[in-house]
Amino acid sequence: MSRERTLLERISDPREDEPRTIEENTNMLANSVLKHLQKMLNTRQGFSETLPDYGLPDLVDLFHSFPTAIGIMEKAIKGTIEKYEPRLRNVRVQPVESEREILTLHFEIKADLVTSRERAGVLFETQVDSNGEVSVSL
Repeated sequence: MSRERTLLERISDPREDEPRTIEENTNMLANSVLKHLQKMLNTRQGFSETLPDYGLPDLVDLFHSFPTAIGIMEKAIKGTIEKYEPRLRNVRVQPVESEREILTLHFEIKADLVTSRERAGVLFETQVDSNGEVSVSL
């Protein structure tokens, strides 16, 4: 149960009315990872004093080096997740073409969600707009 939500999530919302169990809820775990990815991928490196490499580099500058920026962003996203999200293993980041949104880059993040019982595959859809804002969804 302790891996389903981060410590800060448990402090801010203790959910004392829920029964305690030793069974993990894979959906809750995936949603907790999703929240962390949204926060982490929207944080720019250098903004955390304790972890200067936490987050992504400034993406606005990368858009000027398009299409080389796609490979750079792919590696940055993958490296950040591998370093700072231990609940995901075998992280794969792939660019996805989108004809709908020309000024938005799309990536698929595929990984194994590590639980105490099993490894469940998970897919996050990620969009990076021209302002460098990242949105992540399951």
